[in-house]
Amino acid sequence: MNKIILQKSLLFLLIFFIAFAGCKEEEPFPKIEKPEEVKPPVQDTTPDPVLKISSFKFNKSLNPALTEDIKGIIEDDKITVLLPESAADLDLNLIPSFIGVYKSIEVAGIIQTSGVTSHDFSQVITYKLTSSKGKVKTYEVTVKIFTGIPIVRIETENGQAITSKEDYVNGTITISKTPQFGESFRGTMRIKGRGNATWTAYPKKPYRIKLDSKSKILGMPSDKDWVLLAEYCDKSLLRTTYAFELSKLMGFPWTPRGYHVEVFLNGSYNGTYFLGEHVKVATNRANIAEDGYLIENDNYYNSEPIWFTTNRGLNYTFKYPDTDNMVKGDDNYNFIQNYMNEFESVLYSDYFADPNTGYRKYIDVESFAKWYLLQETLGNAEPNPYYALESRTGKLKMYPAWDFEWSMGLAYRENNTWILPPATSPVAHLYHRNSYFKRLLEDPYFVSIVKQEWIKVKGHLPTLTTIISEKSENIRHSQIKNFERWDILGKYISVGLVKFNTWEEEVDYAKEFLDAHVEWLDNEITNW
Repeated sequence: MNKIILQKSLLFLLIFFIAFAGCKEEEPFPKIEKPEEVKPPVQDTTPDPVLKISSFKFNKSLNPALTEDIKGIIEDDKITVLLPESAADLDLNLIPSFIGVYKSIEVAGIIQTSGVTSHDFSQVITYKLTSSKGKVKTYEVTVKIFTGIPIVRIETENGQAITSKEDYVNGTITISKTPQFGESFRGTMRIKGRGNATWTAYPKKPYRIKLDSKSKILGMPSDKDWVLLAEYCDKSLLRTTYAFELSKLMGFPWTPRGYHVEVFLNGSYNGTYFLGEHVKVATNRANIAEDGYLIENDNYYNSEPIWFTTNRGLNYTFKYPDTDNMVKGDDNYNFIQNYMNEFESVLYSDYFADPNTGYRKYIDVESFAKWYLLQETLGNAEPNPYYALESRTGKLKMYPAWDFEWSMGLAYRENNTWILPPATSPVAHLYHRNSYFKRLLEDPYFVSIVKQEWIKVKGHLPTLTTIISEKSENIRHSQIKNFERWDILGKYISVGLVKFNTWEEEVDYAKEFLDAHVEWLDNEITNW
């Protein structure tokens, strides 16, 4: 049986083999080609270095006009180079030397080489750094003379000291050119002291300058009469600027113009000053008609040659007419004295609020409201009121703004006592040298005008903030030199004054006070 099965299996295999061998050979399956493997590019894992300029300076060896090597101050993406005061008249085409991290560095598309490529640094130069991977960073380079603000050099005849408010000393004045103000100025002049307590109480003195001929100074309209305000007590050095800028925004007929400057007196550095327009009647200043008046409610009235006292005991001195051409009791004298007496008499009468016969007959209400708000907004503890009668047929106005040394939280007077408010505490209404405003605020009409003007003032405050930020930046380097000359930061100066250890703190305090005071004042006026 097994033999039969085996035979059959063999036969089956033989038949299968013969059948397979006889088949036509088939084409093999097509070969599938594998795509060539694409390898990703090799990634550069090297970290891109941080682009920077680590050193920027002018070497004396490459710039023979310089007396020493001058290293720049690098702050973020800005570089400031302060050349010495002696470089004021130099050509600023200079060769810088710099070190940094970059693949290439260029200015206006031109490759720069340290110690080789020169530029006119009278303008800001922008350096563009590029890395190996194409990243870009720019630096702005600003070259300033001394501190960057105008330099005023005053030379008195034979080096004579300035010791009097009454007697002028002959001399010359030179003002350096700057990118902002252009050409330099030189003129002959006379100079004397000015001010009251600022002249007698402090070592850094203010001055009055009278040029021999009318001239433009720092772009301001041509005139002979100018002042140098020392701003010794105000360690922010900015309160006068705050006040004048707000006065301009509020639209007073005239606000004194002026700028911060560096003063060298007979070759010695004397600090940061405010060079500005002297208060006077002129076409480009207080533009008052020939028959008009400009008077000042002055605590130091009896130091002036001619003054008058009203029936209510207020003392006034003359800015115009010139007292050289006036005699006590003459027509000019009698007219303004009688005018002020009539105004006061009506103001304190039972009919004072009458629109036709009351105080409105004598004063420009809007002008008084604006002056009041200017002082209140800045929390001025000791205002210096000027009154302008632009012609005998006009109405009394209040301008120009002046004397803000005690404003913005620097000091405050209450019940005849000096107090120091914290920056976050609002100060009550300012101490008035006279009671005009106390009476005026009893009239609902005057209150309504104040409220209308207050809305305008609030609208000006953002602009004021921007302006002051620019002004403070402008003297950032100057204040360092000033307080090296006058070592008063952190020291007590006078009654009621705050003291901080740095200029930055002084500036911040003024801003903080203003913010807090405005918030408080807004609530007060809104609820009137």
